[in-house]
This record gives sequence, structure tokens and C-alpha cells, in this order.
Amino acid sequence: MKARQVWLGIILLCLWGLAAQAEVAITTEYGQGADTYLTNDAQQGPTVNTAGEERIRAFRQLANTRSKTGFIRFDLSGIDGEPNDAVITFDATYLKGGEKSVTVYGLVDGAGDFWTESTINYNTAPCMVPNPPTTLGNYQFVEGTVVQLGTLTTPALPDPVTYPVTFSSNPTALPLKDFLTKDTNGLVTLIFIGGDNEVEVASKEHATFNPPTLTLPNCYPVRRASSPVPANTIKVMIGQYETLSWTNPEPNLPDGVITCDVYFGDTEPNVLLPHYGLSLLASGVSGNSVAMPALAPYKTYYWVVDTYDTSRTPEYVQGKVWTFNTNNSAPVVNAGADQFVWLTRTIIDTTSEADTYIRDNVVRGSYEFMDIRGGSSDFVGYLRFNLSELKALGPGTITNATLTLTVSGGASRNDAVTNARFALHGLNNVAGNTPQNWSEAVLTKTGEVIPGAEWDGAAPLTNAIASGRVTDLDDNVAGIREVITPAGGNAANPGTKIAISGATLEAFLQSRLEDNGLVTFIITNDDGNDRGYGLGTKENQNPDYRPRLQLTYLLEGATGSGDAVVTLVGTVTDDGLPSGQITVQWTQVSGPEGSEPVVMDPDDQLETTVTLANAGWYEFQLEASDGELSSTDNVRVYVGINPCDAAHQVPGYTRLMSDLNDDCFVNLKDVAILASQWLDCTSLDCP
Repeated sequence: MKARQVWLGIILLCLWGLAAQAEVAITTEYGQGADTYLTNDAQQGPTVNTAGEERIRAFRQLANTRSKTGFIRFDLSGIDGEPNDAVITFDATYLKGGEKSVTVYGLVDGAGDFWTESTINYNTAPCMVPNPPTTLGNYQFVEGTVVQLGTLTTPALPDPVTYPVTFSSNPTALPLKDFLTKDTNGLVTLIFIGGDNEVEVASKEHATFNPPTLTLPNCYPVRRASSPVPANTIKVMIGQYETLSWTNPEPNLPDGVITCDVYFGDTEPNVLLPHYGLSLLASGVSGNSVAMPALAPYKTYYWVVDTYDTSRTPEYVQGKVWTFNTNNSAPVVNAGADQFVWLTRTIIDTTSEADTYIRDNVVRGSYEFMDIRGGSSDFVGYLRFNLSELKALGPGTITNATLTLTVSGGASRNDAVTNARFALHGLNNVAGNTPQNWSEAVLTKTGEVIPGAEWDGAAPLTNAIASGRVTDLDDNVAGIREVITPAGGNAANPGTKIAISGATLEAFLQSRLEDNGLVTFIITNDDGNDRGYGLGTKENQNPDYRPRLQLTYLLEGATGSGDAVVTLVGTVTDDGLPSGQITVQWTQVSGPEGSEPVVMDPDDQLETTVTLANAGWYEFQLEASDGELSSTDNVRVYVGINPCDAAHQVPGYTRLMSDLNDDCFVNLKDVAILASQWLDCTSLDCP
């Protein structure tokens, strides 16, 4: 229905001839027509684009509350004649309240008519002052960009109401002739500012109702030259084009011959002057191109192709004005693609793989605590960490290691932690010792399953230390153990932390890494007064109470202390104006929380190298200036704690289904997860 309405006038014209003064009706879906609305209120902000909607929520302006402005364009490039008594017609899809007066403005003829419906919003519209500084719920025109044309009256709500409610402008209240006659580029943009009653009209996207329609009595369709090269309104670099070219219209009759006159100049087109005041560049052109005239920088050029058709009366059809400019453009900057890298040191922060305590023949691997007790009891804790994945990364050195244990309560005694009541040992891989892959599900102090030769039945483990079966990790070593009590509490309270660090611990971890990566610690209470306390295990309901091992693994040959070293490479293209000299500047936009500012040296070259010390997202900006205009582009760099972490951030990353713990390896850890859930059922008919 909508397409038939556009062509009806054209068909009648062909039947009646020019003398019939056929009426032409064009809609916003014809040619380069467009319709949308601009918003600048709390409901829809000034950056919202509304192009896809079936309605135009226009004609509503309520200070400090609502600002919804109709923005409509008609394509007149195929129309000629005197636009007397032109009328605009709408199909209302919603009416609220009584009739109201809508003020109609026209966008001043020029490049602003070439706005893009899919991207335009209040802040980018060619006539609106952006917000800020305009406040929400208000509007402000850029001075000199619009002319007030008249008013349009919307209908009152009929009773009963059946949509669409069709209404039209009054040619007396909204005279359009002068505005339409002054058009030079074939496009006219109309702006509608209404009152506080809400009116919605169908857009060209509406499935059934008619879009905004401009009816032009005494006008008729014509065929003009089209498809200009350079394209209309673009920026042209000097020397970019050797010719001006276009597409000629088909002749009115098959035997017609088309010839062209081309007019060109850098003066503002004046519709009152012959050929808009432009100078003749070429006449009688039988083809569709002419040589490009000499261009100067910082100029706007206009050109027109008038056509003559020997099979048409009159033969002459005046072309519409096309334009391009040689103004300076800001450099085009590309800071490069986002990068995903990782530290050449691996930071480990893990909980224990197995933990229990031994006191008799009862298995206690599922307890939430390890009961550490001295005297005649000698309850001893065993816990294990698995660092085998570090070994898989290749040779390296362990640094910054800290083992943290937490008092949890629940044990047979709840005494304060003191130096005399805590001793930490590392289990060495010696024949006769408990194997490093011991199971917390079977390890006991007496009975069939007992610790190996490292345990001689009593604490302290003096003999085991002397024989090399265990490594003493904290006795007689200053500054490697710290007891951290909760605020207002003491070393007997749950939450008390025991932190062990230092070179002795790191050396022991290194020795275990060079073996099989399994690390077993043995905790004893060397106090002979039968005192004790509980330490949280991996089963503890409070994650903060579970054993925690933190360390840094610096890969062999790593640079920058294991930091990620990244090369940023940008590109800049420019039009050579005003001098051809381009300067660039790199700056850091953001980095991970707590990270230090990144030194960029050099920061004034397209290529620079940065050293990134922390895991997380960094963002950098490259700015280029030609001395007059500048532009920027940003690039982001993700630094992973390891290659797997970095891989997770790559767009489109897909985890292998069999990688159940999402560590980028399919290995026995995934099998263990599978085994732990074997035959579990989540169905509604589980046995």
C-alpha cells in the first residue's frame, strides 16, 4: 500500500502529460527519505537512537520533563514543479488529550540534510545543541541552522477512537512553498516541536499504517543525473579523483539522446540565480564524466549536472547540487588490536589438596579442622599441596612463598598459639617415609595404616630432622612465622592466622617441585603441657579458614621479574593537511586496581614497549595531531596470571567440555571431578 501511494502520481502524470498538473505524493520511505525522533529526557536520553521504531514519538515538549522532537526528511530529487499548497499527512497511532499546535521548522538547506537515520540522536543532530550544555527535558537550536515555517494542528482524541487517525497540515498555517523552492540538494528536513499532549504517528517502519507523506499539487516527477562521484558531502583529498562522474538518466523515449552541461564552483549555491550561481565547466557532454578541476585546500565545492533529453518536452532538466570539500580532516588513528598476554611468572594461590590429623586409628580426613595437640597426646596434622602444574610450565624459581593456616576451633583444646606450640616440617621424599601421595581417607596414627618412618611416636620430630626425613621449616629461623590475631581477640580465637614464609620454606618447595610437585607439611605441637588448638581444613565451611599456599613461580629466562612485556604498534593515516607533519602521543587510560602507572618510553612514537607488572586489564590511548586537528584510538591489553587465564579473556574462547575445572588442561584432575560425581543423578526419576 505504501509503495503504491508513492508511484500513483507518477503513473497519472505519464497518462495525462505535464499539462494535467498531476499531484505527486512522496513518503519518507521514498529515495533517501527518513523519519525518526530525537529525545532529550530522563525517559530516553540524548544519545538514544530511535530509528527502528514503528512510531514517531514526536510533537511533545514539556520543559524539564519531556523533549521528543520529530525529525523527518523527504527526497525531492525526482520532483519538479511549483510546490504550491504542499501538505504533510500523518497516521496517528496514539493520541492523548485534546488537539494541540505543533511548531514546524525547516533545516537550512545544505550538508545537514544528509543525516543518517540509523545513527542520529539528539546529540548528533545537525541543528541541536548537545546535552550538555542543554538540560534534560529541553531543547536548543544551533543558531542559523533552522527556519520557522509555521504550525501543524494535531487532532483531538475522537470518541470512539479507531487507529490510525489520519490528519494533515493546513497550507495556510504551514506554508511550505518558499522552503521547498529553496532546496538545492533534493533533500528537505522538517523538525516538529509540540506541546505537552502526547501524539505518536506511524513511521515508515510501521507494518500497516502509512508513513509521513508530502503531497505536492502541480508537481511532477522527472529524471535527473544521479550517483555523483565524489559522493555527496564527502571530504576529498587533493589528487584523489581525476574526474567528476555521474549516472545519466534514461531518456523519456527509447530514441531520446541525453547530453549534459556541468556547472562547478566554490560559492554558496543561490537558488535565485541561474544554475545556482555556479560557473559552466563543460557543455554538451555526451558521456558521464569530465576532468576534475584544480582544487585548493580548505574549500567546499559545489557542482550540478543539468541534462537535456531530446525525447522530452521540455528537454532541459536542472540538476540538484552536489558538494564535496577539501577541508582538513583529523588523522585516522588505529592503536592496534587488543592483546592477550600473561606474566612470565605464575602466581599460585591455592588451598590444600589433602589434609587430616592423626591421633589414633580413626580416619579424620573429612573433618573441618586438624586437632594439633602436644604433651602425651601428640595429635599431628598432615596437609598436602599439589604444584605439579608448575613443573609442567618448565624450569623456574619459587619466590614470595607464604603458607597460611587459620585457627578454626572445634578441637579437643582451644589454647592460644605460641612459638612453643607450633612447629612446621616439610616431608622429604626419603625411603621409608609416608609417600607424598598419601590418602587422607586412610591415614591414621595407629592400626594397619600408619605414617612412615618420619613419625617416631612423639613430638618434637628431633630424630626425623636429624636424619633428613623432614625439613624443619620454622624453628630457630627469625621473622618467618607471624601470628595474626583478629581485632579485639587473642591467639586462641577462631580466625587467628599463622603465616609462615622465608627462604627455608621456598627452598623446600623448590626441592619438592624438582621431584614430583607434591608438597606435604607436618604440623606438631612441641609443648609438653598437653595444650592444643584446631586449624581449618579444606573441608571447613568458612573458605577463609582453609589452608592457603601462595607463591610466585618465575620462569627461567623471564624478563622484567616475570612481568609481561608488550609492544604497542599504532598506525596513523592523514590527508597531508595542513603541513603533512604528524605528532603522536601514547598515554595510559587505566590499569588493574592497585597497579602502578606504566612507564611508556618512548611515548611519542607509533611503536612503544610497556612492562606490565599486574594481572588484569590495561587500556592505552594513542593520539595523533596534524597541528590543527587530532583524534584518538584506544587499545586494551589483558595480562593473565598464566596463559590459561589470558585465554579465558579472548573473545570467543570456548572451554573444552572435558576440561571440568576450566584450567585449560584435560588431565587427572578432571577425571577426579568426574569420578566424584560418578552415577550422581539430577533427573526427576532418580532411583
